[in-house]
Amino acid sequence: MPRPGDVVGQEEAVVDVQNPPNYSRTQIILHWTVAVLVIMQFLLHDGVEHVWDAYEDGIAPPQGDIPLAYLHVATGATILILALWRLYLRLTRGAPPLPEQHHPLLKAVARITHYLLYALIIGLPVLGASAWFLGIEAAAELHAALTPVLFWTALVHIAGGLAEHFIFRTNVLKRMLGIEPKPASN
Repeated sequence: MPRPGDVVGQEEAVVDVQNPPNYSRTQIILHWTVAVLVIMQFLLHDGVEHVWDAYEDGIAPPQGDIPLAYLHVATGATILILALWRLYLRLTRGAPPLPEQHHPLLKAVARITHYLLYALIIGLPVLGASAWFLGIEAAAELHAALTPVLFWTALVHIAGGLAEHFIFRTNVLKRMLGIEPKPASN
């Protein structure tokens, strides 16, 4: 019985839908879009912080910070939507497997880093929205406490990608850049 991804009537290799050889174009675009938006959040977070502090103190926020605060909120909402889309694609389409030659500990670090990144790029916007729209102080505090965790986890992720390319000489980084050659087809 054919499975999704099977080519019926031809002698091509069966593609494992949970371990495709490459990321889809959509997965790659979502990855890099979320990465850019997360960097924007780190660079432009002062506005939302100033506005939040002003509201807590019962004073009018600085006018120049209000647009930055709303940009932070809108960008966070966009990250949440794109992260959920990424997660859906990962669950339904899968992702390329980790290099077989890697030590199990290295594979565990890669998996934990990815799980943590997904948790943070979904959880931080939810916490931020809970603080901003519902006024939940505990959500704001947790959002602030977890933001550095995202920063350091992202740095580990970046270092891992660079190590894959320059030290281990695998195709992991090329797959996410979309430059890895696709398997030959007839």
